[in-house]
Amino acid sequence: MKFLSIIFIAFLGINTAIAQDATVAVDSTLLSGVTFKSVNEFYIFGDATVIGNNLLSEDSKKPFNNKQEDNDNIKMKYVDIDDNPETFCSSQAKLVLPEDFKKIVYAGLYWTATYAYEKGVRKPVNNDFIYSGNGERSPIINQVKFKLPNQEYQNVVGEVIYDGSKDEIHSINSPYVCYADVTKLLQDTKEQTGNYTIANVKATEGYLSGGSAAGWMLYVIYQTPTDNPKYISTYNGFAHVNDKPIDIKFKNFKSIDYGNVKTSLVVSALEGDNNIDLDECAIIKANSKQFQSLGNAVRDQQNFFNSTITNNASVNTERFPNSENTLGFDIAQLQIPNYNNQIISNDISETTMRLKTKSDRFYLYFTAFQTEIAQTLFDDVVQETKPISKNAKIEPEVVRSNPSTISNADPKETSRTAYLYNKKGLNSNAFRYLKGKKSTPVVGIEGGYYVITNTFLEQERANNWKDSLIKKGFDADVFVNSKNNWNYVYVLRSDSAEEAFKLMEELKTNYRYRDTWIFKANLD
Repeated sequence: MKFLSIIFIAFLGINTAIAQDATVAVDSTLLSGVTFKSVNEFYIFGDATVIGNNLLSEDSKKPFNNKQEDNDNIKMKYVDIDDNPETFCSSQAKLVLPEDFKKIVYAGLYWTATYAYEKGVRKPVNNDFIYSGNGERSPIINQVKFKLPNQEYQNVVGEVIYDGSKDEIHSINSPYVCYADVTKLLQDTKEQTGNYTIANVKATEGYLSGGSAAGWMLYVIYQTPTDNPKYISTYNGFAHVNDKPIDIKFKNFKSIDYGNVKTSLVVSALEGDNNIDLDECAIIKANSKQFQSLGNAVRDQQNFFNSTITNNASVNTERFPNSENTLGFDIAQLQIPNYNNQIISNDISETTMRLKTKSDRFYLYFTAFQTEIAQTLFDDVVQETKPISKNAKIEPEVVRSNPSTISNADPKETSRTAYLYNKKGLNSNAFRYLKGKKSTPVVGIEGGYYVITNTFLEQERANNWKDSLIKKGFDADVFVNSKNNWNYVYVLRSDSAEEAFKLMEELKTNYRYRDTWIFKANLD
């Protein structure tokens, strides 16, 4: 398919680095379509997952597994699995949540298709085809039916992100994308793990110039115990990716200070054909201007968008129908293979994804980014945003619908001001958060509030820092956190949150100890 939309799900494996000019692409500024914008961002102990399926194929129920064929040469028809007279198309996918998940905090539903008219035909003329259509295009594209596990259909009305029928550049195949926030629907249902079905997404059947395609995706963020807090953000828009690269920048985070950084992406699109290559998804390497092309066992570096629905290195088969070739609809979820932190390094605060193609064109409409973040950043964001109940049972999450930018300016490029820490005191949100937050279970140490001045992956560096503190008169020591095997250097263990908080605040007035924080262990 020559014209399609993309869902970007995750980062894929890497083999070779490709040097590219980091200034040629536009950062979410498009000649046509809709500029990508942040939908929301979460600072959370949790994770995210994505499901979806296509809605046009060769057969209404049978999976289509011919990977050498594309939608240009197929007389497309609606997928319709439910035999329900109220639906003209429907497909299904299974959402699986971990047993220890606490709650769903966000669910975004997207549907997209090429829709120039109801049905299209083609006639051969001089070794080419002439396309025409019949059936008036419905103006209502933002209404679908949505079925949760073991429930009946309910109507969902979404926001039209983009409608190509109103854009001269895209009117020939008229791609569109719609979005609905369905968080409350998922939160209120008793069964959240299970099969989800979407119906009545309008698209062009038959033949369409460039091929016709349609599909849906559901992106879910949920709260669950994790070793480190995470930053998870979602973006939507509509980008026609052709011979000019498109860059999307992710920021407002600060990766973990030590250890391997776990980062992933999700992308979704109406996309190019499986058998047309030279389309790429890349990410900039840390502290460089080089972009690393991504790929894995199911997505080639030179044919990233290949009409599949994948989770990391596997095709998602928990769908009905579970076609291996989704004929112009893509969802990719992937953990970035961040070997030796070459892509996302420790203490990094922004990165850039680049999409490009040399032959096959595609439409990107969604991307999501998540990475582990520093505990200090998580604490600061939570403390500044909301008071914490003393009876809190799980770590809080923070959502920003209109994200503010966390300043990460280069000190060489800005005027430096004197370091100053303003104490918050025992009546602050910061102290209430400390009292109310869940403690971390750690094997081999006494319960209490630990005032941490630094953490190290290497034991030798931790001991050197401890010795330097002792020489300055501190009663310093080290313990190993059994959850991540890092060495925590502390100057106080106390049963009193008040005592620990006062010492932390006193230390933070000194620039050398500005990153001091409190680790609450074995108290629940």
